[in-house]
Amino acid sequence: METFCRLSAVGADKINTDLDVFIIAETGALYAYGNNYSILLGLGDNQHRSALTRMPLEESAKTVINGSISVFVLTVSGALYACGNNVYGQLGLAEDDGELELQRVPLKESVRAVELKHSSTYVLAVNGDLYTCGSNFYGQLGLGDNEDRSLLTKVPLKESVKTVVAGYNSTYFLTVNGELYACGYNSFGQLGLGDNQDRSRFTKVPLEESVKTVVSIDLSSFFLTRSGVLYACGSNYYGQFGLGDNSDQSTLRKVPIEESVKAVAIGIGYAFILTVGGALYACGYNRYGQLGLGDNSDRSIFTKVPLDESVKNVSTGYNSTYVTTVSGAVYACGCNWSGSLGVGDSQDRSILTRTL
Repeated sequence: METFCRLSAVGADKINTDLDVFIIAETGALYAYGNNYSILLGLGDNQHRSALTRMPLEESAKTVINGSISVFVLTVSGALYACGNNVYGQLGLAEDDGELELQRVPLKESVRAVELKHSSTYVLAVNGDLYTCGSNFYGQLGLGDNEDRSLLTKVPLKESVKTVVAGYNSTYFLTVNGELYACGYNSFGQLGLGDNQDRSRFTKVPLEESVKTVVSIDLSSFFLTRSGVLYACGSNYYGQFGLGDNSDQSTLRKVPIEESVKAVAIGIGYAFILTVGGALYACGYNRYGQLGLGDNSDRSIFTKVPLDESVKNVSTGYNSTYVTTVSGAVYACGCNWSGSLGVGDSQDRSILTRTL
């Protein structure tokens, strides 16, 4: 999972906080340390590092896309480099062996964004072309078959792609006009196409409104329109769609909430809605109190989270929730193993507790 924040103490711009850490200095130099079991650090070996070590990259790095077993580095010039595990060809280097060092991915076009999920890779070029490679068991690469690819292959599309989002072996993209397309795994109806059949080609999802944001995790998907209306489909096992039941949905269902939605954040089995007015609503799985509603009971209807301040941002961790208010205060609740909530102990919280 890619998580970045400013690290001014060492003159760096970005830091990835996972078992392996990547830091991009203001000069564009790339450094790494941490876990190197899957040769993710690109340092030529599989030895762990306890101190910052500069990665051998002559170009200035722009961002790091860190998967569980593979890593991509996008440079300022739009070039793409990769290292790590390559068992499904997800590095796009035309071979199955893993790479100990960063290798340039062969692609003539400049790259704008990269999405890496479950050994499948999606590369969006500056001109709106979409390229894919890696695991394709469910047709999630959108190439019309179920064959894996070890080289980035251009997806045959009539539309220019603005954003690509990968879920659990399911893939979605938005066009410049806000049209929504989907392919891949669909056993729970998460593609929003009205059935449970997998797709190996991108298929337009029937929705008259223009879509602004796609959020997908596990087997559930949410779609936020430009007008602030929220839709959902797929697995609804914990009632996280806020529809009042636990029934899966194979067609897009409008989430019943009166206020205009600004953003949606989801964990496995639960969801948060942030409204334009700064109010926060939650529903779904709540065993660890991660909904911030003062108890551990699941919800199948979105319920307002009690907080006196207006919310600016909400994000989810492993059954935990982190909220930043417009005043800059930080709150957390939910699972607190190893003190991950930052509240000074290791006790779970069922209400939002201030950390900063």
